[in-house]
Amino acid sequence: MLGRQIQTNSFSLAEQQVIRVLFIGNSYTYFNDLPWLTQQLAASAKESKTLETEMVVIGGATLKSHWKRGEALKLLKAKRWDYVVLQEQSTLPITNPQEMYKYASLFDAEIKRVNSQTVFYLTWAKQNQPETQQILTDSYMSIAKELKAKIAPVGTAWQKIPEANLKLNLYSSDQSHPSPIGSYVAACVFYTTFYQNSPVGLSRRIYSSDSSKPEESNRIELESLSETDAQMIQQLVEYIVKKI
Repeated sequence: MLGRQIQTNSFSLAEQQVIRVLFIGNSYTYFNDLPWLTQQLAASAKESKTLETEMVVIGGATLKSHWKRGEALKLLKAKRWDYVVLQEQSTLPITNPQEMYKYASLFDAEIKRVNSQTVFYLTWAKQNQPETQQILTDSYMSIAKELKAKIAPVGTAWQKIPEANLKLNLYSSDQSHPSPIGSYVAACVFYTTFYQNSPVGLSRRIYSSDSSKPEESNRIELESLSETDAQMIQQLVEYIVKKI
């Protein structure tokens, strides 16, 4: 009995050294493996708590389709999570916020039930529709406030970056999905949201997760930001996340 008690305590101690995050979303999450990029930033910060992530993602998925499918709920209940990130389909907060709110609320109730915290992944407008960003932002901010959830203001950061440096292209060629730099900006936002620490000084190299660990010789570098650009992104992200 005593042995079992000691084991239980040591397990919970090990658990305390990790921040565990479940991402539920679609291609805006899995493009350039955003959860993995965020882990790499946390590793470069030499945080005392390591970041562990998993994702349940399907191209074009809505929160409604994730709810109906059931896989995300199953994983939510199967493990311990510090945060659960909810990402709605890119245009639904504009075209049907009522549906978004309904399924965001259903997920949030389950997330609270397992003593975790909801984080909304506030996404960006399509490149040729910048005027829709405010609607996206308002939709996410409104539901986050209602549910007392956290918000990761990625779209807000994307909106501000061209004002600071037009040379950085955040979009891939389809004008919707993120380029490696776009995903890097998102990862900086999530790092700052999870750790409540400044992202200034974090790694400015963006690796592909397909190449295993970044310290291995077969790694593939997708992008290496200049020190100036990286610092500009990091300072901007810090300001935006703190302000929210």
